[in-house]
Amino acid sequence: MILEIVLVVLVLFLLIYRYTTKQFGKWESLGVPCIPGRFPGGSHNELVLNSKAINDMIKEDYFRFKDHDYYGTYMFGKPVLNINNMELIREVLVKNFNSFVDRNDVNILKAQDGGAMDQLWLKQLTSLTGDAWKDVRSTFSPIFTSGKMRGMLKFIVEVGGSLNTEFGALADSGEEFELKDVFGKFSLDSLATCAFGMNPNSFKDGQTVFVKNAARIFKNTTLDQIMVVSRLIPGMQKIQKMLGINIFKPKETMFFRDIIRNVIKHRRESGQRKNDLVDLMVDCMKNEAVHEKETDIDQYHQDMKFAHESKENITEDTIV
Repeated sequence: MILEIVLVVLVLFLLIYRYTTKQFGKWESLGVPCIPGRFPGGSHNELVLNSKAINDMIKEDYFRFKDHDYYGTYMFGKPVLNINNMELIREVLVKNFNSFVDRNDVNILKAQDGGAMDQLWLKQLTSLTGDAWKDVRSTFSPIFTSGKMRGMLKFIVEVGGSLNTEFGALADSGEEFELKDVFGKFSLDSLATCAFGMNPNSFKDGQTVFVKNAARIFKNTTLDQIMVVSRLIPGMQKIQKMLGINIFKPKETMFFRDIIRNVIKHRRESGQRKNDLVDLMVDCMKNEAVHEKETDIDQYHQDMKFAHESKENITEDTIV
């Protein structure tokens, strides 16, 4: 029995190894400067080990190939082309945008396709593809005009008062403090207030349920990395989806989903408005968004206002 188990594990390992490494060498064969792939993480096994932030890896790669217009890497077993040249970037993101709508490879998106909570992450604008992306983008674009964003300033000013009070208290105490922690509280309170009109007051109490769940969303443990990698094993994504297994912080995701749904329900029943992001998105769902006449439209705003007729209705899950 032990022998059979060992053989099964060995066969599975060989299949995974072959599946991961079969495209290694593609950039080398095309003459593209690259970082060679290594099993199991590709060009960066730090992704698997969770030993370095992905932004730090991207920065290091950029400076390593800063004299090249582009370079290749491997994310697990997938070849990835990274572009440094600004003119090429403009061609991709602006001039030929219709050919490059999808931001993620379908295989990467499969890693997010699991149980009910994981489906919420799939509805992110950065995860949607094709017409689904265009539907959400065209529906919510009127929210992100400069006028609407200026309307959010009052929420940030309110949180700024708490930040000022916090710095005053810290200065009076004369003790050392971690600046990252202070601005982390400011960022959290600002985002929560602008998004759905709820100030968690993390300056007063940094151990509330809201703060703890928010902190967990942005923290990746080794177990989290292992769960993500498990989705990339051939066949495992379908099995996990069939069993309803969630890997992207399901407890915390459910917490924030329930908060946002309750806020939407309360606003609809009471008629209360705070003109925060939830209100603006609900307006878009009801096709009641006000399209402002901007007097100082820059190139960015011109680019973001593209014509597309939505084919599907936007749901509460999309707002969440």
